[in-house]
Amino acid sequence: MNKEEVRQLLNNQSSKLFDDIVNSRVLGANNHIRMIGEIMLLTAEDESENGKSVLYKVREIARFFMETRGQQSRAIYNAICYYIKGLDDLENAGEREIRERIATRINAYGAEAAKDMDTLISYGVHIAENLDTIMIFDYSSTVDRFVAELGRKRTIYIPESRALDGGRPFVKTAVEAGHEVHFIPDTTMLVALKKCQAAFMGAETVYPDGTVFNTVGSDILAILCRQIGIPLYVLTPMIKVDTRPVYGYNRLSPMPFDYGPRLAGAWDTEAKERVDFRGIKLLEIAPEYIRSLITEKGIIPSSAFFHEAMEYARFLEEV
Repeated sequence: MNKEEVRQLLNNQSSKLFDDIVNSRVLGANNHIRMIGEIMLLTAEDESENGKSVLYKVREIARFFMETRGQQSRAIYNAICYYIKGLDDLENAGEREIRERIATRINAYGAEAAKDMDTLISYGVHIAENLDTIMIFDYSSTVDRFVAELGRKRTIYIPESRALDGGRPFVKTAVEAGHEVHFIPDTTMLVALKKCQAAFMGAETVYPDGTVFNTVGSDILAILCRQIGIPLYVLTPMIKVDTRPVYGYNRLSPMPFDYGPRLAGAWDTEAKERVDFRGIKLLEIAPEYIRSLITEKGIIPSSAFFHEAMEYARFLEEV
């Protein structure tokens, strides 16, 4: 099913969540995992649908997001797999059992993810304990919570990340947490970074070799950090590990994106038609640019990540 066909399966409340994801009105893989779970829960709770219809719709929702967002964010793919595990056993089950089983899986994932996130954030706060000035780049719900829980006042530089408007969502949290906030053009990152003691960003996907897949501009920040000797930390739950490259699968390709609406929204139609605004949305950051990955398993140097990644992948197969 394409985007419009899947949208037609949803009620009004679910449709809004669906639109927020596919139109990038809400950013962050963790947010999208939660919202996809909510869409499935709302579908399972819809009393106008019978059990067979609920199963069909949940499967189609899962398939759509696994083939779209899930192809560029392994966390989303892994979480959806967790949500729908066991659905094939419900073909002959009663309506109540179908609804309850779906709700149980989604709620169980949420409880485990919340516990893991608490641990991850505690490690991040610990590593930033003696840092007074930091930079955070491109929206990540994990980094956003890290900023909220830093405790004492810090000076925080937030590049605007103009391509995807990924800096602005950080500002509200940082201000409300009482930090001194500098919201700057992303083209001035180098000047600001020289005032910082460390930089932090999130991740869409992480490979066992420590490679991080994240939004455009992350590579620029990584190169700048290495050039001037500033540590770059990536905050990421282990659910974002993608082990497929270990077994010979193709690595993720850069995610295409049309920047026309963002860069030329006010242009006249004739001018826009003569310019190509196609680019990419996500890209790789090599492990040598990253000081450590901050996860629920600990603060792990990128060079030492392989063992933890493979152990976690085996754990996922069991749950």
